[in-house]
Amino acid sequence: MPKAFSEDEKGRIRERLLEAGRKRFTRYGLKKTTIEELAGAAGIAKGSFYLFFDSKEELYVALLAEVMPEVEKRVLSRSLEATDDPREAIVRFQEEIVREMEEDELIRRLVTSPEELEHLIHSAPGDDAWRWRLGLFPAVLEWVERRQRQGEIVAEDAQVVAAVLGMIQFLPTHEDDLDPAIYPRLMELMVQVIADGLTCPAKKVRKG
Repeated sequence: MPKAFSEDEKGRIRERLLEAGRKRFTRYGLKKTTIEELAGAAGIAKGSFYLFFDSKEELYVALLAEVMPEVEKRVLSRSLEATDDPREAIVRFQEEIVREMEEDELIRRLVTSPEELEHLIHSAPGDDAWRWRLGLFPAVLEWVERRQRQGEIVAEDAQVVAAVLGMIQFLPTHEDDLDPAIYPRLMELMVQVIADGLTCPAKKVRKG
């Protein structure tokens, strides 16, 4: 029978489990991380793990639920909320997405492991999992829709536009496949082209 813990102990153990999850999920991924390893890193028996989470997927979801709001806040405060110029806001947004990938290995792993992300999305409660896709924060959709009403962004489906804003996340995952002499300029040009394309209503995509 799992050991009983005080409320204070439960809080500390939960934090240790989250920290262990961050380290192991980042380094080994979800599939290769075991509950026994997570429990051992947190200083508890394997059976006690289930007092906190029903599965390692649930632990991963809880970890992302803590991480992603912080990511969203940083990205938005440095981009869409930092300037009234829509083109400059889009440039900054993309640059901040890349910065997060470069500085946070857990986020980079999610982007480079789509099967793992999809598995987690299906394991997540409710409809919040879609927020983990960096280009699809609800606040981004609201920003796009407001700018469209003001005629400052192409009149495409707002979710499509938001997804385009997030596409920059995939370029860093192929950095090793690209010529290092041109990679920085390629990144800069892609950011500029997307910003130009989305802020020019005359270039609205025509269907059919």
